[in-house]
Formats: sequence, C-alpha cells, structure tokens
Amino acid sequence: MHDLLERPANRLYEWNFMQSLQRRMRKKARLFPGRYDVRGIWRMWRVRAFDDRYTAPHHGFAGADDYYHRAAAMRVVDRIRVPALIITAEDDPFIALPPFRDPKVTGIPRSRWPSPATAATAVHRERPRRVRRYWAEREIVDFAARHVPPPLLTAGAGATVDA
Repeated sequence: MHDLLERPANRLYEWNFMQSLQRRMRKKARLFPGRYDVRGIWRMWRVRAFDDRYTAPHHGFAGADDYYHRAAAMRVVDRIRVPALIITAEDDPFIALPPFRDPKVTGIPRSRWPSPATAATAVHRERPRRVRRYWAEREIVDFAARHVPPPLLTAGAGATVDA
C-alpha cells in the first residue's frame, strides 16, 4: 500500500491523510503528555516517515519496514478457514490488485471477491435517492445472510453468543 500511496499521482491523497494523522497525533500528545514527541511533525508529509517515527515504535516494531512486513495480511491469508468477503476496486489508488488474485486469496473456502471497476462504484448510492443503500453495504449484508447463522444475525446489537 505504502509504495502505491507514495506515487506522485497520489500526493494529494497522502497529503490529506497526513493532515489527519498529524491532527490525531497532536491530540494524543495533549491527552498523554510526555508520551508522544510531536516536535517537527508539521514537516512530516510521508506516511512511511510517520509510521517509522510513531506507529512502529509505539507498537513494538523495529521500524516502518518491519511493521509493514509483520502486519501484512498476505503472510497469513492462506490460514483463513471461514467464509471471507474481500471488497476492493479495480482502480483503487492505494491497494494493488495482483495480490488479490494470488491463489492464497482465491483459495479461501467459500470466499467472495466482488471487485467493481471503480472505487466510486463501491460506495455509489443506489437509486432512488431516498434509499440510502450503497453497493458495498449491500454486498456485506448479502454475504452475511448467506454465511452467518440466523441466531447470530438476529441476536441484536450488543448481544453476546456463547461459543
């Protein structure tokens, strides 16, 4: 993801993302005085630099590269043994499609991999306008209806189910 995010065509996305990360980090620094050093954070405009300085060390990783490697889902995706719904878009500027076509992913039992041509399609509100239903939401509900036992679907929010 990070290599794609750092492409020149994605600079605006990365800049916007970094604005958000910087705001959150400043808030954390106010909430936990002395724990996070935010000096010079305003000069940090790459996600990799942010992850190297904050994400990795505060979560037990040696650095950004170690974090990216150890946190990568592709390292363990072939261990999934339950139905899985994977949603991405053909034109996602940050997520490359080839890994989703890897046999490790396509071999997940009873998995479904809908992939609209555009990210806009994935979040597009269906007509009529008064109906607030989006493509991705519909895919999730349909998948859950096929693979989640009815008692779990009807248990209600906050209900617990004994395993």
